[in-house]
Amino acid sequence: MTIPTGPIPPFDDTPGVWLRMAMHVHTTDSDGWLNPVMQRRYHSWGGFDVLVITDHDRFTPEPAGNDDLLIIGGTEISLVAPKSRGPLHVLGIGITRQPEIDESASLRGAALAIRACGGLPYLAHPVWSGLWTDEVDGIDECAGVEIFNGGSNMEQMRGHSDTHIDIWLTMGHRLHLIATDDTHYPGFDAFLAWINVHAREKSREAVLEALTSGRFYSTSGPRITELSVNEGAVSVRTTPVRSIAMLANPPFGAAINAGRQALTFRGQPLRTADGQTYEGISDGDLLTGATFPWTPGMRYVRIVITDEHGRMAWSNPIWAD
Repeated sequence: MTIPTGPIPPFDDTPGVWLRMAMHVHTTDSDGWLNPVMQRRYHSWGGFDVLVITDHDRFTPEPAGNDDLLIIGGTEISLVAPKSRGPLHVLGIGITRQPEIDESASLRGAALAIRACGGLPYLAHPVWSGLWTDEVDGIDECAGVEIFNGGSNMEQMRGHSDTHIDIWLTMGHRLHLIATDDTHYPGFDAFLAWINVHAREKSREAVLEALTSGRFYSTSGPRITELSVNEGAVSVRTTPVRSIAMLANPPFGAAINAGRQALTFRGQPLRTADGQTYEGISDGDLLTGATFPWTPGMRYVRIVITDEHGRMAWSNPIWAD
């Protein structure tokens, strides 16, 4: 097993700009409350740099004159899951026309159709949909999956997809992880989660290039500022948070907590069940970083942080090759 060494993209020194991007948004062209023009203004006022409107089974093109807000074409394809028979939805990000498929299509067929239209396919809200982990044939054709969906969390507390994702990652599916709002009702399910993408410039081509290569992380508030692997240890720095976790293929993984939840005795770090001691970097009562050993058996690792308000951020998986 060979683990990476050095800063992990997008936290390396590659020149570029950080952009706040909303990837799952609906308007009155499907089941949202604002029309496309007002939705664009709403996200611009909300401090976003890039917006993808993903109305159901409808292509929203990129308008001329985006001004400060970069609009990238998108859709949300509605399928029926083959075993659970629930909704199986796929985002098409960056398409230039609507894919020609029907609800009887497979996930593989939908993903390939999205790619044929110039886009990147992402599996949406698998927990809200009730997807079984063994009914996603073709998931390897997807660019990624929603790790968090704010609308699903507001409606049903089914916005988190960590368990599904760790199963798929452990099976070897190399997926990027996105967080979205799935905005329908501004003021209720908007501005809850987004991705911070590091692109060489603020342009359609550069953003899609960054998405393809995984040069982004997902967040609902806190920020990951550094992430690297050196001498067999994973180091992360963050804005102040109450916990930092490094998750790997189960049962591997660990979490460091601030304050009373810290793994300490009389101020000294305790060893975990597998004999490891993890180092946290504190800022008063909160953490601003941590170091974890990459132990034998870990095929990937990913970082999850949680701030004092319960808001979270998620890195993309780092793979051992």
